[in-house]
Amino acid sequence: MKTILYVHDQQESPTPVASYLEMAGYQVEFAISGEQCIQRLAKGLPNVVLIDVLIEGRNGFEVCRILRKQFTAEQLPIILCSSIYRSRVYREEAMQAGAQLYVLKPFQFDALLQMVHELLDVHACLLSAHTTQGEVENVHSPTRESNHG
Repeated sequence: MKTILYVHDQQESPTPVASYLEMAGYQVEFAISGEQCIQRLAKGLPNVVLIDVLIEGRNGFEVCRILRKQFTAEQLPIILCSSIYRSRVYREEAMQAGAQLYVLKPFQFDALLQMVHELLDVHACLLSAHTTQGEVENVHSPTRESNHG
């Protein structure tokens, strides 16, 4: 089962989003701050991190930047979301911070689910391409035995 870590603000209940994603077959875990998010990631990477811009402590943009210093987009897909920061400027800031997507709230659940599916598909393709590239490099790079033998 694929896991989504939802880092949300405390002003809004995450239950409707979690219920919808769980009905679609995802396991949803929660964090209410960037610090909790980082602590959770130390235990293992989820398939996607969904981060609200307004969270306790550092904002979502800052948390995304911190995560991008530790994990590539191939390793950890990130979606930033907000109900307040709606203009193009914030969408651009999200992309500069390293998020793959910026979603406006309130969520349109079907659209959110579609975005998560597409992001995971792209992520799988990137991982597959990276693995294939590594295999190609291994096939074409000389081994020690062939150099000495």
